[in-house]
Amino acid sequence: MENILRTVGYVLLLAINIIAYWFLHSHFHFIVLVIMILAPAFSILSAVHLRKAIMGEVTNVGIKGEHGTQNEECFFKVKLINKTIWASLDVKLIMEVKNEFFGTKGNIDFSVPVYSLKGYEFTVPLVPELPGRITLSIKEIWIKDLMGFVFLKKKMDNYGETVIMPEVIKQEIQDKTYFEAGMLESEESSKKGNDFSDVQEIREYIPGDKLMSIHWKLSAKRDILMVKDRVSMSDKQLVVLPELCNANLYDLNTIMVTTYSLIHNLVRDKLNVRLMYWSNKRYEYEDIRIDYVEALDDAFAKMFYEECYQDMELAAGHMSLVHPEMKSYLHISSEGGRAKIVVRENN
Repeated sequence: MENILRTVGYVLLLAINIIAYWFLHSHFHFIVLVIMILAPAFSILSAVHLRKAIMGEVTNVGIKGEHGTQNEECFFKVKLINKTIWASLDVKLIMEVKNEFFGTKGNIDFSVPVYSLKGYEFTVPLVPELPGRITLSIKEIWIKDLMGFVFLKKKMDNYGETVIMPEVIKQEIQDKTYFEAGMLESEESSKKGNDFSDVQEIREYIPGDKLMSIHWKLSAKRDILMVKDRVSMSDKQLVVLPELCNANLYDLNTIMVTTYSLIHNLVRDKLNVRLMYWSNKRYEYEDIRIDYVEALDDAFAKMFYEECYQDMELAAGHMSLVHPEMKSYLHISSEGGRAKIVVRENN
């Protein structure tokens, strides 16, 4: 509507100038008339060239660590790249924010200038209410010419992503007897490559330490070799099985927060945890041993690429068929937004 009114007003001014030139035959009005005819054409052509050249880029901006946290700010940097001499004072970005794990999404719009030979960049702050894999994507941009006559549309599919961990509900676990009922006798041969020795602490590398004990991810972060100090063999581990059921967003959020908080607190208390969840994509269980918080974050980051399902008993329903050797495990589900933590006997 705005550009239509602007065009109508400009046409009226052009008509007045034509009439003035017709009666006065003034060189000044002739020059103004030429400028008024050429200027819109130049403005629209510059917008056409800018539309072809402009590119978008979205990247995650890490603040405190590799991953964000639920209900805390995370940031994306949006950059419009313009290598031409053309510019625009008003470029509208249509952007989509999506939680790939929960399947929620929403749109946000921004209007920014794009400078000649530079472009424009800005930071978008987000406060995710749900954990998961968050993507921010540029779906399309609308470029207004310098004189404001037209908007030119360009579709894009540029996106950045970040992983948001569930918030931690810190609670001291005084009596672990209930959880011990869900522990499974570990069999070192149950999975090739498993090491069931207990990790007491992570320390700096000392010459003579085994290379297999090096914590490569933490070493890269600290720029110094760190090793996992294993002190004893563990004969038991707690098996935790959350249901990745998104029949209700509140239930799925409760399951994620409960599972993450529980394992976080148990690992802090130096208990061995084995996280299992049903992969609907591969139609098998993912089985991850967790000894420290970084491993927990890695496990959830991987889990957020999974496809959720509708049946709250799907993971537990396959357990007796796929893992008949499993005696018992800790089953985490939800009902009405309230967590249900139950030690289930297999079969």
